[in-house]
Amino acid sequence: MQLTRPLLTAALLGLSLNATALPFATYEARSAGMGTTGVASSNIASAPFSNPAMLAAQRFEDDFSLTAGLGVQAIDNENLLDDIEDFNDAYDANDLAGMDAAASRADGKRIDVLGNGALNVGFSAEKWAGAVSANRYIQANSGVQYDASNNGADSTIDLVGLEVTEIGVSLARQFGRFSVGFTPKSQSVTSYDSDSVLLRNTEDLGDLIDAATEEGEKDHGGGVNADIGLVYRLGEESRWQAGVVVRNISEQTYTTSGNRTVKIEPQSRAGLAYNGDVFTVAVDYDLSENDPLVAGGDKTQMLAAGLEFDIFSTLKLRAGYAKNTADVAGPDDDLLSAGLGLNILGLQADAAVMGNDNNLSGFVQLGVQF
Repeated sequence: MQLTRPLLTAALLGLSLNATALPFATYEARSAGMGTTGVASSNIASAPFSNPAMLAAQRFEDDFSLTAGLGVQAIDNENLLDDIEDFNDAYDANDLAGMDAAASRADGKRIDVLGNGALNVGFSAEKWAGAVSANRYIQANSGVQYDASNNGADSTIDLVGLEVTEIGVSLARQFGRFSVGFTPKSQSVTSYDSDSVLLRNTEDLGDLIDAATEEGEKDHGGGVNADIGLVYRLGEESRWQAGVVVRNISEQTYTTSGNRTVKIEPQSRAGLAYNGDVFTVAVDYDLSENDPLVAGGDKTQMLAAGLEFDIFSTLKLRAGYAKNTADVAGPDDDLLSAGLGLNILGLQADAAVMGNDNNLSGFVQLGVQF
């Protein structure tokens, strides 16, 4: 709970992506800065989350990494946050007509949230590589149901989500041009399912989130799952690599306190990358559509591209692009990203932003790498 509420609050109050569903998740700043790519381009710090096989497919001299990072994404469909703010302003001003109009505009709109905190210790040797990683993330959907009585004051915001804590041990091995990686991991799962009145005994949206996560919480205990990946170098001395990864190979189904079904489903992605000394160029594509957390949301199937420019192994400039190719109705899904990495005597700091004209998400990461 200590991580859940700050992530939800920060995402819903300050950050948003103008997209329509929860995509193939990215858990660290380098990948986000490069458009969420990483299947064939991730480094030793990001490989456990992007593709464990990349631990054994490194072309550079880095053989140890200790990193910690935080990321928040919020997907605000049709500017729901603006409607909720208008509702609260009208309530404070005792503007009954304004309350009703704002609640009516918000009817049926959703906010989807993805937030995470991650820690990774990785090593890479000549043929073998491994990592121990911990990741705690939350995926949540919330939507408004309009109630015309009482000038819209009895309208509700419906929240359903999953909080997952993963601890994984990655092992990777190189076989000639091939590298394979496997990450068995434990998963502790908590679900949230709550209908809360838009404004009742709350001073701001943060109070509303606290109430929702307390009232609808259900602990599902622990389980096991796994990620598996493959990387192939296109020639003996080639800088080109192709990769594929399947995340959460075992589907897990949970029933919330409100008797709704939510799932952790397998996700698959392929990637192609050129990993040079100065430039890295990568393209990733989801091999299947990713379902939203709950029924009623839109699916995603992301196409992502990214570029990294390495200046004397000290300053790294990143840029990326991602687009939802699934056939869904909704706002513009074209997302741009930018990132920055700084390495001074093995101390590594990374940051990234991603979004479009009006919306942003943010990622930060600190660690040591050598």
